[in-house]
Amino acid sequence: MMRRTAELDEFAFDLIDTSPGLPVTIGVTGWLLDEDDSAWKVWDRALCSVASDGGETLALRWESKQLREMGRVVSSYLKSQAGYYTTSVVGSVVLGAAFFSLTWPRTLISAASWIDSTWSVTELRADKAGKELARTLASRVQGYRPVTLVGFGVGARMIFKCLLELSKLGAEGAGIVETAICMGTPCPANPKDWRRASSVCGHRLVNAYCQTDWVLSFLYRSSSFSRSVAGLQAIQLEGEENSNLENVDVTGIVKGHWDYRDKIHTLMQVFGLSSGFSVSVPASQEEEKVPETEPITVETSKEET
Repeated sequence: MMRRTAELDEFAFDLIDTSPGLPVTIGVTGWLLDEDDSAWKVWDRALCSVASDGGETLALRWESKQLREMGRVVSSYLKSQAGYYTTSVVGSVVLGAAFFSLTWPRTLISAASWIDSTWSVTELRADKAGKELARTLASRVQGYRPVTLVGFGVGARMIFKCLLELSKLGAEGAGIVETAICMGTPCPANPKDWRRASSVCGHRLVNAYCQTDWVLSFLYRSSSFSRSVAGLQAIQLEGEENSNLENVDVTGIVKGHWDYRDKIHTLMQVFGLSSGFSVSVPASQEEEKVPETEPITVETSKEET
């Protein structure tokens, strides 16, 4: 299914797998690497052997051109700063809630202006796509089946914005999403907003964060006045011990922001993709190799909105 909007160049769902069962799992990509890369490839590799309750698995294909541009500029930047990164304390410092007070070395700042604009545009597109995802789910194109949303990077931001948009619908927006898993989310760690987002999830909302994610901290510094970012720390909801919001520290599994994509398969096992709550795994656990599969050709229909 493809939907056209005035604010987005691309917004479509690509089928990865289908099997008997009700659940619908939707993977949302945070960046792409090159012209041959695609959202379908990312999520097919990540989820093809993850145990599930059956149903459909879909990849949300959105703004691929912009995601490739972000992947290109950030990858180039990381490569250009690799020498400095490996010889400095930046790569190992625990950032967490104190990321806003970090004084960035001049050598990093001086070369960053050319990626800040790309990052800001990608965040803006993610926000618009989040609203479109909320409208799509609220229109029940998936029927009344339980939906699981999984995303990393700006893909996680899109999911978070989608949940906030659903919360504006009151009872009509509640329960459409059963589970949402947000990894390395570039959004403020605002308890009020995360409470709203979790309130529409029928089962759980997972905030997966890495305390040493200096890439997220560095990118986020220019696009927000917030002094906290969810992808670096736990969200504290005081007085709500029974909240369905889960904070999962994945610092021992991912090395940083650019590592989420390659570790999705392992992280899904940690979170328990189908049901249940998180289990702890040794920090030294290695990523299982997942065999590549052939793409499934899916015909799409276009509809104007």
